[in-house]
Amino acid sequence: MEENAEGGLESVDMKVSRHNKPKKVHVKVICAQDKQIIKSIGGLGDDRTVVRVGDAFVTMHNFKCLLERSEYLNGDVINAYINLIAAEKHLLYRDGSSIYLENSLTFYILYRDGRYGEKSKPSLKEDTIVERVTNYVSHDMVFIPINIERTHWYLGVISGKKREIQVLDSMGKMGRDELTYAGDMEKFRLKLAAILLESDNNTAIESEDTESNADETIDPNEFYAYSKEWVISSNPYPITVNLEKLQGILNVNMPMDRDIFNLGARMLACDVLTSFREPKCHFLDLKFLWDCNYRRHPLHRVKPEPKKLATYFDVWPNSGVTFSECQLVFVPYRSCESYGVFALDRKDRIIAIIDPTPFSQWNDYNHPSFYYLPKIQKIAKTYERAMEEVDPMWNDDVYDWRHIFPSFVPKTMDSCLTGFLVLELMNSWDGQLFHRLLRADARMLRKWFLIEALKFTWDRCAPNIPEDLKAALHSIGDTRRGKYI
Repeated sequence: MEENAEGGLESVDMKVSRHNKPKKVHVKVICAQDKQIIKSIGGLGDDRTVVRVGDAFVTMHNFKCLLERSEYLNGDVINAYINLIAAEKHLLYRDGSSIYLENSLTFYILYRDGRYGEKSKPSLKEDTIVERVTNYVSHDMVFIPINIERTHWYLGVISGKKREIQVLDSMGKMGRDELTYAGDMEKFRLKLAAILLESDNNTAIESEDTESNADETIDPNEFYAYSKEWVISSNPYPITVNLEKLQGILNVNMPMDRDIFNLGARMLACDVLTSFREPKCHFLDLKFLWDCNYRRHPLHRVKPEPKKLATYFDVWPNSGVTFSECQLVFVPYRSCESYGVFALDRKDRIIAIIDPTPFSQWNDYNHPSFYYLPKIQKIAKTYERAMEEVDPMWNDDVYDWRHIFPSFVPKTMDSCLTGFLVLELMNSWDGQLFHRLLRADARMLRKWFLIEALKFTWDRCAPNIPEDLKAALHSIGDTRRGKYI
């Protein structure tokens, strides 16, 4: 083995399998050879098959998901990689156990048959259930990739030895930390692209001439340009925003990213003007609602300790306002890419429900507030646990507080805009009314938010900003222009 120019380890013998189970030392290494392999398919049409491994094939259109950091991973790509793993016989025997690898299509078949049974249309081909079960019982473990359509992948493992079904889910509760951290996997996307293309088992383009168009050549370096961290805020916990997410702020067709919203809440909480605001306010972000376990599967719910929950009520940097001084507590939430916020009035025992989404969603409820009760219940329980540490004299139940719906909340059917509206509404609600009427202009709100975010994190992001843009940002004094009626 020798060290390559990228600072990682690369095998001298190129015949050694490169689709072994990925280790972190390999995942981080994208060598010059990998980049050249990816560039070689530049200019191919979307319908061109670039990977064929056994019965799995990947067109150029589906293959591009590996070259875009934010793209959802296509099932065809996963199936091709599964076939590569299956071709390595030593990977099918681990710790004395035999492994059977299913493809992603099987999950849909099993789900359909299990849910609909006789209602599903019978296949024209001979039923293969006996063959499938025979394959399962002849192996110690069966791996089945499971897909929540265009949302999330996780792995189901049927363990015959242990007589149990295991779920490996990076978003769920697991005892193995290496399975919950996906940072290295972001870098593995490009590595996987090169592995699929150069594999000896890829028969798609072995006998075809590849005419590459220089103007359309894929540049893997662009992948890292978009991944580079531009905005960094570390207190009270790290938030990093790359160029791709910053560009998403200006895209009116993209919903607000969670990290972007949390950064916005931090900008409000850390604003020096917050200390002069009356009544005093405390701002929470989406991490608090996550710890409320709202809409999390019972198996994945955790019960945070009061000491951890109490940290959400610490003094924000630069504000100087303690929680005991605050009358209002803002608790934002996110549901189906739409945002809203509950403003808890500790003095008057009132919950102001501030939601930019139109009222049509309430039609199935006897009273508008009934729609929000599940969220409020979770928040009330978690808030009470936090108060055990923050305010031992606390003896109340937020769930019993009166609900109000403030007037003059701008309504929109555009869920992509709601996050920006909610942050502005949090900034202008004083417990009685909005002291400024907001103009629901998507482009204007997004533009000013981006400017405020860059200014807020100026010390950390300035080295990434071109000089002409720095001068333009310095020349902008008031970012409130045009926001309010």
